[in-house]
Amino acid sequence: VHRLFCFAVDAGATMLVARFRRVFVDLNRDPLEIDPELAPDLSPSFAPRLSLRVRAGLGVIPSRLGSRRLYRAPLGAAEISRRLQLAWFPYHRALAEMLSALQRRFGSAVLLDAHSMPSSVAQLDGHMIDVALGDRFGRTAASALVEAACARLQAAGLVCARNQPFAGGHITETYGQPAAGVHVLQVELRRALFMDERTYCLHSGAERLAAVLADVVQAVAHIALALRPDAGAAADQARTRVQPDRIAAD
Repeated sequence: VHRLFCFAVDAGATMLVARFRRVFVDLNRDPLEIDPELAPDLSPSFAPRLSLRVRAGLGVIPSRLGSRRLYRAPLGAAEISRRLQLAWFPYHRALAEMLSALQRRFGSAVLLDAHSMPSSVAQLDGHMIDVALGDRFGRTAASALVEAACARLQAAGLVCARNQPFAGGHITETYGQPAAGVHVLQVELRRALFMDERTYCLHSGAERLAAVLADVVQAVAHIALALRPDAGAAADQARTRVQPDRIAAD
């Protein structure tokens, strides 16, 4: 997916690329979303967050793919902690620092949290959608910014949906603070637009989509600059949620 933003980066956008597969560590989950079955040796004082995603096997360390379990035996608390220290915490520290630096420099920052979705789930009311924009139902980005992104996508002939079938995950919810000038929008891109869904090889649609996304990035950047809050108010409101940095094992 990061290749689809090459033109935007050439034009000055900043990019942070995950280098671990989501099956190893899911960076779009709360670090407390741990399946207890994966770590039966968790300290009694540690309280995992048993969200619906965890119950479905899709926590910060996925434990199931559909009905199929991914591990023959529990990983243990030490291994889960190792993965979080290796991948999750460094990524989120870097992301928080980048957003803070951009907000200080420009008075606002926009994070497009980009993912790909298989065509099998890119359905809404029986119709295929190309791009799903998630702003947690208006909480993580200014409406004008989301509307501008959707308008550019639609002008390029793409079918765009807002908060369906995805409204944004942990990253969107954690970092989106539009009142402080930090706008976060999750962008789910239908894979068939830019790759062969069987082989995962990019096809000619990738370059066309990259040009469209560069246009989207430019549009939302202009909106964010126009909506910059008062500098003093932004400094008071801009806070990054503190995350625990380790898991205690017995």
